[in-house]
Order: sequence, then structure tokens, then C-alpha cells
Amino acid sequence: MKYNATFDRMALKGRNPHVMNIAIEAFSLSEATITGIGNVTLNYLTQLRLLDKENDYYVYTIDGLNHISLDGRWRHILYTSPTRRARLAIRDAWVRSISPCARGGVVRQLWALILRLVKMAVVLADECWFVVWLWHSLRKNRVDVYVGTFADFFPLLLPSRVKALWLLYDLVWKRYPSTMKKRLSLTSLFFRWNMNRADMLVAISEATKQDAMNLLKVKTRIEVIPHAADSRTFYRASSPDVASVMKKYGIQKPYILSVCTLEPRKNLRALLEAYGMIERPERIRLVLVGMKGWKTSDLYEMMKKHRLADGIVVTGYVPSRDLAPLYSGASVFAFPSLYEGFGLPVLEAMQCGCPVITSNVSSLPEVAGDACILVDPRDSQSLAAAIERVLASPSLRRSMARKGLIRARGFSWERSARLLMGYIHSISAGREA
Repeated sequence: MKYNATFDRMALKGRNPHVMNIAIEAFSLSEATITGIGNVTLNYLTQLRLLDKENDYYVYTIDGLNHISLDGRWRHILYTSPTRRARLAIRDAWVRSISPCARGGVVRQLWALILRLVKMAVVLADECWFVVWLWHSLRKNRVDVYVGTFADFFPLLLPSRVKALWLLYDLVWKRYPSTMKKRLSLTSLFFRWNMNRADMLVAISEATKQDAMNLLKVKTRIEVIPHAADSRTFYRASSPDVASVMKKYGIQKPYILSVCTLEPRKNLRALLEAYGMIERPERIRLVLVGMKGWKTSDLYEMMKKHRLADGIVVTGYVPSRDLAPLYSGASVFAFPSLYEGFGLPVLEAMQCGCPVITSNVSSLPEVAGDACILVDPRDSQSLAAAIERVLASPSLRRSMARKGLIRARGFSWERSARLLMGYIHSISAGREA
């Protein structure tokens, strides 16, 4: 057996050599309201706190920690610095200077320009300081494994003792660049560099793993851990709860539901086209739930001119407590996305007992299994035919709801957290060998 001096030093200090110090980047939990990555991070933290009573955790944020309280073996590490405070102060001053309410003419414009230049310089200084601060903090806390939950926050520098595990969500910027804001070439190179210098990547689906290997030629070890839908948030809601939430958003039954950020990748144009193709569409509503995303003006113009505009309900952002009633009350959930790293709304809908129609591309068949109807997302007629088929058959809706509930039981955050713990131990053991 190979001699390990690290174990001896730990033993002399009275520390169990098998106890790890694990750092988790949780910057998304600084936001007052969370979606997407914030929910993923929160669910992992919640489950790891229940499962792991042995290791020590350091949760890193920049602007405070919301949605969870830490104690015991869990410590919150908050980034604070003079550059950070200056960055926020100058940002606020610059925003005030460009406000339509601000006065001053040419002098105000000159002041706004000066503030913008100063803001750029301070942002650069703060980013550089953060890199040094994080490296020092990880070294001081003797962190063994760093878990990065978002690509844009992966550390530029890591102490040599630290192993890095990075969650990989999707490669939409590579596979469907036209559906999102243009990614700078330098940013793309940095993204690939980070992927290749990590000790392990954890993809959220087999499709994402294959994209990383085939499109980017990533050599880093990649494992797959699927996401899950929180059972406390997504469940079969009672009829009174469904009625209450429908009244809140001005929705009438029956309705087709879609839940997503309103952006090109979600392919809502195809859904609007399909809505107009079904038989007697005026008898049913189309409900779109989600925040505005990138490049939505064309979509809103299409809805405005749609011959069934009066039947389209756009709710905007909906708090998580209202989602289960919305899913549970829908006749069918339609999710014709062009690309998904995982496709969590499909799982959420199944867990609420709602029949699902989704795309036959990327990761969506992995989530759907045999419980959903799969269609070509670029074929609006096929989507319309599938919607019509589900709406016309109560027995089919019941059958799909049963299959969906069974399928959803195969996913859980507890199972995902156990897999993550196993991979953390795996790469840490590689460090100690």
C-alpha cells in the first residue's frame, strides 16, 4: 500500500482522514426568487444535509444566502471586498445617471459616460480580486473537492490539492446557437478549457454527455446524474386548489398548458401554429407560463395577431406553489422544445398526473420514456394531431397520467444526491491514492 503523508498529518491534528472538506458554489441562491440552476442547487444542498453526517461543507455565495439556513458541519462563506462594495455603489450611481428621470443634459451624459468607464474598470478589478480571494479561501479551508454548479462561476484558479467536479447542463450554445444570445469566441474557449481541466463532469442527461464528447471532444471523465422534480412542489393537486389557482390567473377549463421561459429554443411558435390547427380550437384555452426570455418580440407579435388571441393566456412568472395546481388542472401539457439538457417541466407535469406531449429530440425521450407522446418539434401538424388525439380521448388521458406517475417515481433528488456523493468520494479517493 502506498504511504500517504496527508493521512498522517490529519491524524496528528486529530482529524479523521476520511472526512472531506467539500465546497459548493451556490451563487444562484443569492437571488430573492430562483428558477433553474437555483432550484437544482437548493435541492442538492437540502438532500446532502440529510444524507451526509460525516463531511464538512463550505457553501460559497457572493450576495448573501437565501432559501436555506446552514448550521453544524455546514458553513456559509460570503465573498466581501472593497472592490465588491465599490462595484455595487458605482453600478447604482450609473443606473441613476441613465434613468429617464435624471436631469442635466450634456453634463449628465458626460457624467454617465465617466461612471460607465469607472464601472468597467472596477468590475475588472473585482473579478480579479475574486479569483485571488476564492483561491485563498479554498486553501485556508483545506477544501478537498469543489463542486461547481454553473459554468460562468467555475474558478479560474484552484489550489493544487483541490479536485473539481462541475455540473454540465446543456450545450445549446453549440448545438442551436441561433436560439440564444451569441456567445463570444473567447467565452466558448474558456468554457471548453474549464471542462477539460475539471476532474469530473456530471451531465444531467446522456444526451448532454454525448454532446460534450462528440461536439467538444471533451476528454474529462463524464458521469450522468438526472434531475428530479421536488415532491413537495409537484404533486396531484386537489380540485379546490386547482379552481383557486385558475381563478387567480383568469384561466378557464379545458386548457393546454406549456411551462417554460419564453424564448426561441422552446419552439412556442410551433405550439401557436398547432393550436390554430386543432379541431374547434375556440373550445379550449392555451396557457403559457414562464418569464420573458431572449428575443420574445416576434412571439408576442404572433400571439397578438393570432386568430385565437382571446384564447391565449400568458401568466408570466408563477411562484412554485401555484405550479402543481396549474399542471394538475391541464388537459394536456405541450412541450415542443428544440433542445433540452434535461427537460424538467416534462417530469414536473408527469409527477402532477398531467398527460404530456413533447419532442423526440435531445434528452426529452430519456425523461419521457414510454409515458408521453413524442413528436417532431418542427412539425406543427404532428403536434396538432397529437394534441387533438389526447383532447378527444378521456381514457387516453387517464392512461397517460398513470404511466406518467409511474415514470416520475424513477427520479428523486435523494437518489441524485447519493450519486453525487459517490462521485465526490470517487475523485477525492483519486487525490489520496
